[in-house]
Order: sequence, then C-alpha cells, then structure tokens
Amino acid sequence: MASSISFLGSYSGIDSATIDSMIQAESGKLVQYTNKQTSITAEKNAWKDINTRLDSLFTKLGALGEAKTFLSKIATSSDATKVAITANTDAAASNYAVEVKQLATSTQATSGVISSADGKTIKDSLGLSGTFTIINQENAGPEVDGKPTTGGFKIEILKEDSLKDIVGKINEVSKESGIQAKIVDNRIVMTDSKMGARTITFDGDLTVEDGSDPVKGSMAKALGFEAGKIYDGGKPAILTVDGIEMTRNTNNITDAIEGLTIDLKGVTEASKPVTIGIKEDTDTTIKAFQSFVDQYNSTLAFIDDQLDVGDPSAEDNKTGALTGDSSLMRLQSSLRSLMTGAVNTGNATYNNLETVGISVDRYGAATLDTEKLKKALADDPTAVKKMLFQTTTTETPGVDENGKPTTITTETEVGIAQKMRALVDTYISEKTGIIATKSETYDKSLEDLSSSITKFNERLVKKRENYVAMFTRLDTAMMEAESQLAYLQSQFSTTK
Repeated sequence: MASSISFLGSYSGIDSATIDSMIQAESGKLVQYTNKQTSITAEKNAWKDINTRLDSLFTKLGALGEAKTFLSKIATSSDATKVAITANTDAAASNYAVEVKQLATSTQATSGVISSADGKTIKDSLGLSGTFTIINQENAGPEVDGKPTTGGFKIEILKEDSLKDIVGKINEVSKESGIQAKIVDNRIVMTDSKMGARTITFDGDLTVEDGSDPVKGSMAKALGFEAGKIYDGGKPAILTVDGIEMTRNTNNITDAIEGLTIDLKGVTEASKPVTIGIKEDTDTTIKAFQSFVDQYNSTLAFIDDQLDVGDPSAEDNKTGALTGDSSLMRLQSSLRSLMTGAVNTGNATYNNLETVGISVDRYGAATLDTEKLKKALADDPTAVKKMLFQTTTTETPGVDENGKPTTITTETEVGIAQKMRALVDTYISEKTGIIATKSETYDKSLEDLSSSITKFNERLVKKRENYVAMFTRLDTAMMEAESQLAYLQSQFSTTK
C-alpha cells in the first residue's frame, strides 16, 4: 500500500505554519473587503430601521386627518339600564330627554299539544306526511274570510320526520321566512325575527296521519296550531324624545337623531325621562396628536444617532452608521422645517403647530402642551384641522389638446401633515422611494463584494497550494543534495 511522505519544512524550515503566515500577510485586501461588507450591511440595516419609523410616522400623520380624530363624541346616559346611547362623528353636541313608554316585542306563536308526539321523545317519528305552510307579515296576501290567501313558505314533512326534524326544517328557511322555531315541552314555539305589530299564519295539507287523529287534513292542526289563524302580539317601541312621541319596530333606534343610536333597555317611569348627553371627545384628538409627537421624536432621535459624528479627536471614536449621508441629512432638515412652518388657515391665531401646543426645541425635539391644544380645539377646531390638512385650488389659463383656450385647475396640498406625509412618501415608497433605491444599491454592492471575496479566497487557496508545492520541492532537493554529499564523503573515506 502506497503512502505519501511530506518533507515540507524538514530541511528548509518553511513548514505549514510559515506558509499560513505568508498567506495571512497577503490577506490585507480580504480584510478590506470584509470591513466594507460590514459597513454596507450596517448602512442598509440603518435605512431599514429608518423606513420602519417613517412608515409609522406616515400612519400617525394620516390618523390626524381621520374624521374620528376631530369629530368623535362622548355619549352618556343618566340611566343606561333604561336607555343606552352611542354617538358617531355626525352627532351634534347636545342633551336630550328620552321617555320609554313601551319596548318593541316580537310576535310569538306557541302550539297546543301535538297528539302525534304524545309519549314520544323529540327524536321519535311523528308519522306525519304533507306540507306545512308558514305565512309571515311580508308574504301574506289579501285576506279572504279573515285568512291570508297567498304567499308563504312550504315545508315538506315526511312520515319518518321527528319533532326535532320538523323544527330543523323550519329553521333551515328561517333566513328567508323570518320565523324561528324551538321546542319547549314537546311543543313548537314560533318567533318572528322582526319586532312590531306583525302577524304569523300557519296552514298546510296533511296527507298521511298517524292513528285516528281527528285533525286529518290540516298539517297546521296536526302540529298544534290553528289553521289560518292570524297570530299577532308583537308590539312596536313607543318613546318620546324631548316631548316628541315616535314609534319604531325595533329597540335599536338609529333614525331619531342624526348620529345617535338609541338602545332601549326598559320602560321608564312616567314623567321621569332619561337624560342623554353628547359632547366633544377631545381626548381622542389629544391622543392622536400625542401619538404623532412621540413618533416624530422617535424618528428624529434615531436619525440623529445615525448621523452622529461622535468625537473626531478620540482614538476610538464611534460614529453613526450613516454619518455624512446627504439623503438622511436632507430628511432631517426637512422634517424639522415642516414642524415650524406656517399655513393660512383663515385664523391667524392658529396657523402653525406651536399655536396649538406643539413646540420644537433647538435640537428638533417636539413637546405637546395638551391644555393649549384643548383651548385651540374649543376656539376653532376647523382652523386646527386646516393647518394639518388643507387643499387649495388655483386656476390658470391654458390651451386644450385642440389648441383652444381653457382653464387649468390645479389642486395643491398645503397642510403641514400633508406636506410631511408627501416628504415621508418620497423615502418609503416601495417602488420609487429613496430607501428602496438605496436598498437595491446596497444589495448590488454586497453581491459584488461577496463575489470579490470568493475570488480572492480562491486565489489565496491556489497561492497556498503553489507555496506548498514549491517548498516541498525545495525540501526534496535539499534532501537529495544531502544524500549525495553523504555518498561522496563515504567514497572519499574508503580510498584513503
């Protein structure tokens, strides 16, 4: 079995460790490559973090323009067990007196004893066959002899059907019929899903009967109902709002007062109305402003960290990942400038952020004075909103595609929040944003560096192989020379 013997370093003294040191000395370029790779990765990650913060800032700015931010209302009730109230942004701040004289109820029909179910469980077959017809308020036709003549929902009853099966079939069409059924003590209880003075009528044909039941011929009677009888009993809600009486076929009233939903819970005592109050919800507005200020400060602080030059005089000076980046410096300057800009709101008292409580110090950090904001909202909420969101229209003379004179209308967003969102969007836009473009550039640079590092490593491996081969040959030659010298010396000694 052949084996290879390494002579590397045995004569020349240049072994593997020496060759490794030689290769290491030639690896300076590789260190430059890896350092550059680390630096670019840090820059890319920093911009990624900035993108996240800017995206959040964009969202917070958008929230300032939502209707609920400035128009939210707080609704209160002096007795929520009788009258509950909710208000949307359309509600006007005011107070109302509500009396509930009658709650709305649904018509309910309960069957009599079902003879075919006597002595059976709800899962046993009733032996009935035919059709059961349910006629509700909507599909009842003109009455003849006091009974509806048209419309209704026909349900097929089979001989093997149990009471549970029949109720199940009724409920299968409850979405269309509006009638729901349940079983109580082997009887069927039918309830109209809608409230108010409404009617239910039952009918149907019994084609097969069980035993000698005398109600043969009427499925309604077989199931314990009076055929053709108009069941009623549902009532509308009756209430008064500030003395105005109204009726509704529901206890959840949305059309009495704009922007309010009145939920009737119980009947009030005579001449003791429930007082409901609606007032502006400034807390929601303040939270939106505070959320914006917090996110702005977080974003600016992070940008400051990335641009930090540290202490240039220090030997171990540490700087931000994006020190000197012109795009980031421009963003920093633009955000600070917008925070102190002014807008024509029609009210000179409230035309910049400082007038509504947002002050900015010389380092760019913002602070919110909530009391000042509350005062501005109470004085002129329209001006406060226009300062943030306002679109102006200008008309200039021009020519159309046919060369005829025309007027060109241009809309411009001039609100502070709008301008800041537009600025942020130029950075975070997924396709055309500055950050997206930088990210592509970083990826290409990292790809090129990775390729260069791979090629450089391949060259070092090849160079090491060459060194090993070269110094192995040197050791072999030195060994052979030594062997020849020893031979010659032995020859000389034998001739004496």
